[in-house]
Amino acid sequence: MRIAILIPLLLATASCGRQEEIRRYKAPKDPMWRMLGAIVPMKDATWFFKVVAPADRIGAYKEEILSFVRALRAEDGEIKWTMPRGWQEDHAGGPGRQACLHFGEQDPKLEMTVVRLPGDGGGLVANVNRWLEQLGLERASEAQVAGLVKKVSGTNLEAQVVDLVGPTRPAGGPRGMARPEPQAAPRSGEATLDNVRSMFTFERPPSWKENPQPEKSRIFEFRIDEPEGSALVTFTIMGGEGGGLAANINRWRGQAGLEDLGDQAVSRSAVPLPFVGTEAWLVEAIGKEKAILGVIALNPQFSMFLKMDGAPAVVTAQRSTFARVAQSFQMKGRHD
Repeated sequence: MRIAILIPLLLATASCGRQEEIRRYKAPKDPMWRMLGAIVPMKDATWFFKVVAPADRIGAYKEEILSFVRALRAEDGEIKWTMPRGWQEDHAGGPGRQACLHFGEQDPKLEMTVVRLPGDGGGLVANVNRWLEQLGLERASEAQVAGLVKKVSGTNLEAQVVDLVGPTRPAGGPRGMARPEPQAAPRSGEATLDNVRSMFTFERPPSWKENPQPEKSRIFEFRIDEPEGSALVTFTIMGGEGGGLAANINRWRGQAGLEDLGDQAVSRSAVPLPFVGTEAWLVEAIGKEKAILGVIALNPQFSMFLKMDGAPAVVTAQRSTFARVAQSFQMKGRHD
């Protein structure tokens, strides 16, 4: 299921009642997508080097990519690299992003992302399974993951490399390589809240009581009432990139009575989490009188937010439940 097919319907419903013509997006036949990734554990952090592109684009550069990985080196607790001839480096990006390495004139749309996450970054098995799901593949057992990983020795560190191919373009894949073409469709009725709700499936805990008529712009709304207090869970969709990750984290921290974080602290505070088949970030802001757990998924067309806020005792007790619900959010299938 490609989320791009649903963008017009989602945005029509999320636009505070504005009525627009419904359009479907019909993409050309999807290519197979390939992900060549390296996971490099360090003492206090784990580094991720990843290239994603249509499968027929990476093959010509595989040896160059592996040579780059073999040459990685550790200096003062950080990983350093030598740029291959023609590659270009920039440092724009999201949480934990250390650099984006562009292949340059030889293939301008190809790039390698470099991400640093604290600790084990979630662990080898969890990260390989996250990448498998992004490619539209089944999750693997620990033993199966071991079979997918190849160790590559560098000068003074060890990298674990995976080479995966699947039918789905991960959210981090080069967008210019597979752009859906809009195709007008006859009017088929207004985009209603029920239409959008019917697209999603997820595990709802019995203690989460649903409000069937949530406030405008909210797709789902649940209330949790416990002796220690109450909490509200909302699922919202907004057009565009939703203001960016740092702005949203600091906005929620302000609501919880906490100070803003700087860019580096924001990167450390966000944990990657699969959400509705795309890359997302799990964040929390625990204040004295109010606490917030949230999942933020951002992309240029629309952004999704799953948020729980309320009494700190209730919110913190719901941590594992909230993460489990977030990971269970999926699209049911095509909505025509």
